[in-house]
Amino acid sequence: MTGLSALADRAGVKFRLIGPALLIVASTAVVVAITFVAQLITGRLLETAHTGDYELMRRAFSRTLKSMSDEASSDAELFANIPSVRAAFIERDRQKLLGQSERAYKLLEEKYDIDQAQFHTPPGVSFLRLHSPERFGDDQTSYRSMLAEVHHERSLRKGVDITRAGPAVFGIVPILDDAGNLAGSFEVGLELGPILDDMKTQFGVEGAVFFHEKQLQEISTDLPPDVVSSKNRIGKYTRFHATDAKLATALVTDGDIDIRAPTSYERTVSDVPYGVQLIPLYNYANKQIGVVALAMSFEEDNRLARHTLVWQLLVAVFAIILMAGVIVVVIRGALVSPLASITERMTALAAGSAASSIHPLDNHCEELQTLAKTYEQLYRQRNS
Repeated sequence: MTGLSALADRAGVKFRLIGPALLIVASTAVVVAITFVAQLITGRLLETAHTGDYELMRRAFSRTLKSMSDEASSDAELFANIPSVRAAFIERDRQKLLGQSERAYKLLEEKYDIDQAQFHTPPGVSFLRLHSPERFGDDQTSYRSMLAEVHHERSLRKGVDITRAGPAVFGIVPILDDAGNLAGSFEVGLELGPILDDMKTQFGVEGAVFFHEKQLQEISTDLPPDVVSSKNRIGKYTRFHATDAKLATALVTDGDIDIRAPTSYERTVSDVPYGVQLIPLYNYANKQIGVVALAMSFEEDNRLARHTLVWQLLVAVFAIILMAGVIVVVIRGALVSPLASITERMTALAAGSAASSIHPLDNHCEELQTLAKTYEQLYRQRNS
């Protein structure tokens, strides 16, 4: 306060002006600093929430994909163990097998979104495609390591694979004859599209799946021509399915999709911010065959963040006004004004002019009461 008084003296400014002003400036600086820190914390919490959203999308897709793989293998085991179906396959009677399997396949196709179902003979030759009975006899071991391993190991395998009919989530089970010898295998392939559609329904997550265009051209020869086309080409990939094709085109570009590890970023489309999570998609042999893109709208999070900022600013302005009012009232009302009154009387008393008594003394703060009492003593001595 000594430095403040010296500053006031040198500048010719009264304390009742410079004192409250400096206190108000200091208080305002503190409030602004607190508001800034609160906004930083809000931003960090928003980033943490978005990180959690990306993790949620990855886990949701992983769990859904695993669930679909388990379902495919379960359906394959159930189907392959139907006695009449198994007997017809072991007998290598294709027409009988088709007659025994066709109805059951249609029921499963409608209920579980089965995209493909196929019987194979060792080492991996197509015996009967229930989804395309007219095509058979092709050896698939050269491009389907999962199928070859089922026949070699005589055990169940499941995962994502690419076939002549296109990519799907497969479950492949071996079929043994009565003597325990390997008769062949049966597989069920579930569509990838419903996985993304289910995620959109359950979690509000938009999705798209992309596969290597070259592999689709070389392997999936039964796909419709409009699937592997320029309109679906993103870099070296082809968009195979999307819950919203127009949105997927805007969110995932040629420069985004070439990834080797999970990648996330934000992008705004039609004034709506989206968090995009890209996940590499691997086949059973752990070879990357595609990319899955998941997107969640961050509009609600950002709206809440903006509202939080507005409230923080309003609270800061209110705090500054309140503190400024308190400072002015306390300094001028409790200190400056009483001190000015005492000073005026003391000046009059010293000059021999008419002076008046200070009453009541209790209206002054403790620090000024001593000065007021001293003036009263001098006042009484003068009048006596």
